[in-house]
Amino acid sequence: MRDMRVATANAIFALHAAVVAIIGFGWLAPRIWPLYMVTLLVTLISEVALGYCFLSKWEFDLRKHIDPTLDYDYSFSSFYTHKLTHQHLSQRIIKYAGLVFLIGSIAISIYFKFVL
Repeated sequence: MRDMRVATANAIFALHAAVVAIIGFGWLAPRIWPLYMVTLLVTLISEVALGYCFLSKWEFDLRKHIDPTLDYDYSFSSFYTHKLTHQHLSQRIIKYAGLVFLIGSIAISIYFKFVL
């Protein structure tokens, strides 16, 4: 059961990393515009409705079963930044920067797709 949880948590991490890549760089590939927009909108809705990304919660619920001492604040960015650099990012800055980025990306993408 533990191995299954580790494999599932790692798969969710990989999916989450792909989502982050699409959000950050999807605008560079016009052929995936529909996927890019859906990814932006689902991420924005998850953040606004739940206050966190559902992929983060899902991954770390599994990781918490594996290691009950895991300290996690529902932020993929802050957790993995700390794990890699041993620096803490402000949860508030991450949340607001993410919202501004998502809303700005949606607005700019729609503008360039339909207005120009």
